[in-house]
Amino acid sequence: IIIYIVVGIFALTGLILTIFNFPGIWFVYISTVVLAFYTDFEKISPLFLIILFFVAILSTFIDNIVAALGAKKMGGSKWGMLGAILGGIFGFIIGNFIGFVLGPLIGATLFELIFADKELNEAFKSGVGSLIGVFVSIFLKVAVNIFIIVFVLSRLL
Repeated sequence: IIIYIVVGIFALTGLILTIFNFPGIWFVYISTVVLAFYTDFEKISPLFLIILFFVAILSTFIDNIVAALGAKKMGGSKWGMLGAILGGIFGFIIGNFIGFVLGPLIGATLFELIFADKELNEAFKSGVGSLIGVFVSIFLKVAVNIFIIVFVLSRLL
């Protein structure tokens, strides 16, 4: 029973990390792998682990994709999309969660101003789109983590 408690805490830690836009999916994945080995793959199949691995990879990179699409949806150019992606990466490196949230906004806005030669209102609109994209991606990743946790629990019970 101790293994289930430890793995449960590990999975919940992953969920909390995901809410703060850290790659918590890997905590959920590792806890699922541990449970699969512990139950001799009777409850969780190797195929499920492989599928889950690719879902975790996609989830890890979805932030940048959705932030760029948010910039595009709000009228941003390819420059705004690139700025949102680079802003998210550099923002995360420099300022963790706050940097990752503000990085796409600042990156998309600056790239639209500098490279796409847009007016401040248009550029900022693209930046806001990327910011909305960041929050949408966090929501999607939390939903994926909850689905995985509920699915694994249903297999164990």
